[in-house]
Parts: sequence; structure tokens; C-alpha cells
Amino acid sequence: MYPSFILTMFEKRINTYIKVCGIYKGLSITQYDNYIEVMYNGVVDNEYVGEVTGLWFDPDKYVNDVSSKFRDKVEELVKLVKFIRIATSRPDYLIILISTFLSRNTDYYTNVIRWVQKICRESGSVANLNPEDVRRVGSSYQLQQLAEVLEQLKSVKLEEDFWKIRKCVLSIKYAGPKVADAFLIFSKITTCLAPTDIHYVRFVKRVGFFSDIDIVYPQKNYCLRYTCENCPRATRCLTGLSYRNFGRLSAWIQTVSYVIDREFCSRGKCLECPLSSRVCDTGSHRAHT
Repeated sequence: MYPSFILTMFEKRINTYIKVCGIYKGLSITQYDNYIEVMYNGVVDNEYVGEVTGLWFDPDKYVNDVSSKFRDKVEELVKLVKFIRIATSRPDYLIILISTFLSRNTDYYTNVIRWVQKICRESGSVANLNPEDVRRVGSSYQLQQLAEVLEQLKSVKLEEDFWKIRKCVLSIKYAGPKVADAFLIFSKITTCLAPTDIHYVRFVKRVGFFSDIDIVYPQKNYCLRYTCENCPRATRCLTGLSYRNFGRLSAWIQTVSYVIDREFCSRGKCLECPLSSRVCDTGSHRAHT
């Protein structure tokens, strides 16, 4: 769950995650070496357990989505880190939307998890959440803006067409492409879109994806007018490039980039990284020098 926005709904105690808000509150998941133990005072849907553990998403199934130019390298990536999965919680989509909205320009692990759990305690249920509940949590501008647009966030509905959902989120003040795309992923709506952030930009440079392109970030005004299928910036925008070249593996590759960049690249641990000698061009160079 480390790289997932569903982490806001869990408390971690050693190797056990306990759900403290949302559906199946009280659900306990303990991870051992090669299996998990699930405990709940009631009946829990096995499909939902697959969601929150990330077991529902097997990257092997989507390698054929990848364009021929990158397939060999992506196949190698899947072999090396297929244990990294995408943990989601579709029934808790409003909590996830609030979490992604609050994550702008702040530390997710220090602030966002604490804010969301306090919001859930204040309201009892996010369905009953009101702006005053949010304002009582703190004075940061992220919380004040959440209070301002709360009713718009609560009005977002899940539809079959994820492009419509994306534009609905983007129409909300302060919500940009990264917020919308992260919401779509961790609400299990689509994995075709990759939220472009600094971790992803660094990663694609290191592994040699799109090295011949002057990459740009997605822009809200374009994302509101177009989809990645017809956007004039899609041949340079990293989210558009991912959509066109990686398909349903886009979100997984971006998730891998987040884990690898935070755990290895940013700490100078090239020699310990599972990708250093097989996929990462920078790591390969350092390994041989």
C-alpha cells in the first residue's frame, strides 16, 4: 500500500494494516513472507481484498498493450518488480478524491494521511462531511480549498467513460491533471493514465523511455478540451505518451517509478536497486564503473 492513495484509510502496525475509515472499517490485513491474513468482524468480499492488496492487478496481463518500441524493456521491468502492485478501493472513491486533492504541494505521509483520518473522525462518514468539519482539521490552504469546493467533489459520479469523469474532476477549482489521474487510478476506474510528477519524469529519463522527446507536463486547459487520444500535446506530454505507448500498464509503470525513485534513486542506492543492471541506463553505467 506504500505508493497508494488508499493508505489514508489505514493505520500500519508493524506488518499489519488496519482500516480506520471507509467501507469495511476494522478490516485487518497482515502480510507475511508469501501470504496475507485477512481478519474482519463480518463478511468481507474477496474481490475487495484483492483491490486493497493490489492483487487484482497483474502487470503480466497487460504487456501486450505496450508499443513494440518499448516492449522488451517493459517485459524486463515486469519480470524484475512485478511484486509492486496497484492498491485500490473503488467503494471509497470520495475519500480517495479528497486525498488526492489534499496532496498538492505537501507531504503525503506527514500531512495528508493525518488530515484525512481526522476528517473521517470529525464527520463520521464522508458522505455527511461539511465544510466546517474540514476547517476544524487545520488551517493549511489545502484544507481551506477543500472546504471551498467540497460540494463539487461530492457531486463527482462514477461513469463508464473515464474521460468524462476526468473532465468532471478537472472542472473543479484547484484540481489539476495529477489530482484527476491519481483519483482515476486508485478508485480502480482506469490504469491507462499516468499522473506526471517529478518521480515519473526522472524515471523515464533514467530508463531511456522517450529520450528523444522534450517532455512536457499535462496542462489543465488542454486536458479539459481534449483526451490523450486527440490532444495536440500528446506527442510530448508524458501522460499522453504513456497512454499511447503503455496502455493499461501506464499507471503501474508510474507507480514503479515512484517506489524506485524514492527508495533507491533519491538515496543514491544504484547498486542495491533491482533495476540497476537490467533496465536503468544510469544504474547500468554506475554498476560497471
